[in-house]
Amino acid sequence: MNGLLLFAGDASGRSTQSGNLFDLGLAGWRDVAALGRVAAETRTALRASRQRRDIVDFLGEVVGSALEPRRGVRAVEAGELCAEAQRLIAAWTDLDCVLEGQGLDLQLGLAAFARDLISYGRDVAPSLYGQLLSGEHQAALEALRLQVRMRADRATALAAAMRGFATRAGAFAAAFAAFERDPAVRISLREAPELCLAYDDDGVVMLEPVKGGAARQFWRLQLDQTADAHRLRSAADAALHLHITPDDKLWTLANASTPFGFPLVSEGPPPCVGALEGLPVGADLFRVPPRQGATLENVAFPGHALDVAEVQAGAPLRLWEKTGQSTQQWAFSPAPRTRREIALHDLVAPAADLATTVAGVRGLRGDWNAVLDDLEAGLSVADGGAPDLDAVLAGWERMADAAEAALAEFEAEAKAFDTAGS
Repeated sequence: MNGLLLFAGDASGRSTQSGNLFDLGLAGWRDVAALGRVAAETRTALRASRQRRDIVDFLGEVVGSALEPRRGVRAVEAGELCAEAQRLIAAWTDLDCVLEGQGLDLQLGLAAFARDLISYGRDVAPSLYGQLLSGEHQAALEALRLQVRMRADRATALAAAMRGFATRAGAFAAAFAAFERDPAVRISLREAPELCLAYDDDGVVMLEPVKGGAARQFWRLQLDQTADAHRLRSAADAALHLHITPDDKLWTLANASTPFGFPLVSEGPPPCVGALEGLPVGADLFRVPPRQGATLENVAFPGHALDVAEVQAGAPLRLWEKTGQSTQQWAFSPAPRTRREIALHDLVAPAADLATTVAGVRGLRGDWNAVLDDLEAGLSVADGGAPDLDAVLAGWERMADAAEAALAEFEAEAKAFDTAGS
């Protein structure tokens, strides 16, 4: 019972089952305040983004309106975002509404809860516990009942508000965890979906039968916002990426064109899988479907597309002039994340870890009742043995110290946000 109960729970069957007396993680209080700050900053950024159409028009129009819903307005039309993203939006909206409407009350309630722990541990218990164990204990017990019940009533009101807050934080954290930013995808030929891109030990990229599901068949698409293109990282080995071989002569020839605008050479440097060190600019950046139809193109070779000479297992990937043929038509499973979906993920990511902590906030009211149960039940038992008063008071002093430290962090976080917003 962490040394806080005077009778250590021996006399009260209820208190022995109460677990940790104050299981609100004191060290995590700063996360509670920080989540409110992050939510407000996100709200402000969304409102500002609506005035920046040159940079983030999609964010302001689609994500922004979804995360900052207006009564009677449907924020996201069907098909705009994937199902996981829409669930994330709904969970974030619920949490943000609680924070916007009740954030101040929660903040004040938590501060009061901490101060109740501090005053009880430093003032009430030291002054009344000794009297409680003396021959004239009735007056001390009445005074303790008043102090404990007063704190329990305040904690009860806070717990009701905290329960909804914690539940919504947990739902948001779960929705975020289910929405993978860069999910592993297979890249298959549209006309032969049973064949997908994989690579061998030498980094040669080739078609391989989907059947069997080797780890090397999966890729993570990582959007480079500046280049408006993706890096294709092996899901089996994070150090390996698809890129174009750095052959100076072929790079020059493949990027030269005839007077009619056609590439000078049909085949460019071969694609391969390997580390990124020492590569020419753009060698590892690709524009993926549906950005350019169904073709998969390297940004350094605008006149070429990734291609295979034959539609069969073992056929190597090559960089070939654009023909529009089926050997240059690729499909991704699942579909790559859109810019809107990635923007949504990154926008709410700072709140995700905080929400995980907040979701664990429980156990405010019952803890004070356990204290009172222990005191009353312990005094009703004759010859219950002499409690170790010094150890109990030392336990309350430690709790008071922890609550004071948590309160200081909580208030510092809240003050930092108030200062920034003023």
